[in-house]
Amino acid sequence: MSKKRGTILLFRILPKGFISRLVGYMSRIPLPAWILNKVIAVYCDKYHVHREEIAYPENGFRSFNHFFTRKLKDGVHAVDSGRDSIVAPVDGKVDQLGRIDDDRILQAKGIEYTLSGLVPSDMHRHFVNGSFITIYLSPGDYHRIHAPVTGSITGYLSVPGKLFTVQDFMVRGLKRLYTVNERVISYLETEWGLVAVTKVGAMNVGRITLSYADIVTNKTFRRRREHFYPEGSRPAVEKGEELGIFHIGSTVIVLFQEDRIQFESIEAGRKVRVGERIATFRM
Repeated sequence: MSKKRGTILLFRILPKGFISRLVGYMSRIPLPAWILNKVIAVYCDKYHVHREEIAYPENGFRSFNHFFTRKLKDGVHAVDSGRDSIVAPVDGKVDQLGRIDDDRILQAKGIEYTLSGLVPSDMHRHFVNGSFITIYLSPGDYHRIHAPVTGSITGYLSVPGKLFTVQDFMVRGLKRLYTVNERVISYLETEWGLVAVTKVGAMNVGRITLSYADIVTNKTFRRRREHFYPEGSRPAVEKGEELGIFHIGSTVIVLFQEDRIQFESIEAGRKVRVGERIATFRM
């Protein structure tokens, strides 16, 4: 058995949800400043965190989770103001992007998963033959999630699932990874049609919270939940406005309808930042 296959088998066996909830609990424990500051310094050095961009709280960080979900200084993210522009919802590395082939989306070279598996709802039909972009957030990245477009939130879908790591070896080695892991999908209505922002959980905490609804993933007891806001009471969202937070993790997959967008000159492997133009709506 290869080392990669052995590692994937180990992850299959591990109680990923329990471990992630335990790590999450520990990350929220308030620590003395002298201990927490040392932990943060080591973490920043190891994962190349841009400390100069951090908006430090007046009284300092209270816990590691407080640091991990940190805000950044005003002006760090410049949001593209073009009316027809689509911007990066997170700081991260573009993993894959392109066309959705009927119901199939590229996960990695030679590996696909289904749109209907990613969005197990009738809503998936809106994105058949559409476009997608997958962005991976490394441990050192800023982990708040922002709206890639201006519009209104028509609803959301919360799907309980596993919490496999989404590191490169797992993406390339475990089929249908993104349809197995826990995730929350936000549906955004724009003047150019629907956009779906899929937030995929991962091991170690695996918690996702929404900024506009009372949703917290990776709880001991949870269930699939889909909610649609009545017309007239849908939360409005501006491009670049916060949608949610990863409490360690993960990956975002943005879905677009058929023939609605044109990607910029952007390739897999490139780093993007919140507010950076990644695509343009077709007029």
